[in-house]
Amino acid sequence: MVKRLIEPNTTFYPAAVGLITTGADRPNVMTCNRMASCSAEPPRLSISIRPGRYSHGLIRSTGEFVLNLPTPGQALLADYVGVVSGREEDKFAVSGLRLAPASRLKTPLLAECPVNIECAVEHELDLDSHTLFIGRVLAVHAEESVLDANGDVDLSRSGGIAYGWGKVRERPTYNFQVETLRSQVHSARAR
Repeated sequence: MVKRLIEPNTTFYPAAVGLITTGADRPNVMTCNRMASCSAEPPRLSISIRPGRYSHGLIRSTGEFVLNLPTPGQALLADYVGVVSGREEDKFAVSGLRLAPASRLKTPLLAECPVNIECAVEHELDLDSHTLFIGRVLAVHAEESVLDANGDVDLSRSGGIAYGWGKVRERPTYNFQVETLRSQVHSARAR
């Protein structure tokens, strides 16, 4: 099999999409596709966020975040909350996403996501384009419908997790028509 050398990039197929909630007093939600399990004992997750993002400052100020795992049916919501800035718009009011209290953090969970993972930031690593936040998992909330017979999370029971296909890099927001996304979100809420 012949292979061609291409420019370095972050190609990784498929890329799971998570919704990160941040902030206690004025919560925000953002879409993240740079996330990974990075330690088992104790459990830790990592997420990478650009310093210019509104959520970046919220995580730095609170030292916590919640990784909410959306289903494929929530991909439209993931697109919307990933394009619009929480500095300028109340994403919860537009999307209809509901917040629920966390058990160990001040940052709330997304009620609509079947799995929510509460994390306290233990380490930060400033990279060229992103900050890598490593959070210790303090609590995991899972709907009964996604638990297998052993009590372990099995997201295939809810249709899986939202994925994006292609290079794992930010899609330029100018490719999205924000008004079209808002309209689609409102239409989906009306159903």
